[in-house]
Amino acid sequence: MGMLTETALKGYKEYTKAELAYAKYRIGDSYYRAEIMSREYLADGRLAVKIMIDHPAPGNLTISEIQLYDTNNNLWLKKPENIMREDVTAGILYRFTFDFHEN
Repeated sequence: MGMLTETALKGYKEYTKAELAYAKYRIGDSYYRAEIMSREYLADGRLAVKIMIDHPAPGNLTISEIQLYDTNNNLWLKKPENIMREDVTAGILYRFTFDFHEN
């Protein structure tokens, strides 16, 4: 049994949900901003954060990294990726999930 109460874990979830402000994604050597579309709790209690990557440039492209920033513009996380978008007009829906528990 952990030391943290369910109330404490819920507080960490709520803090994270409120603090995440926007994302950035990397194409080549450049980073582009993407807005967070939604923040919601899944049935299993995890926090899901969804962003839409809707890059305006035509043609094929590869997203090599996705980052999340807080309300003070501080980098909270970065994740290497290899997401390829073919020459289409549709965006890419990307979802982070956070599982809060004590080991």
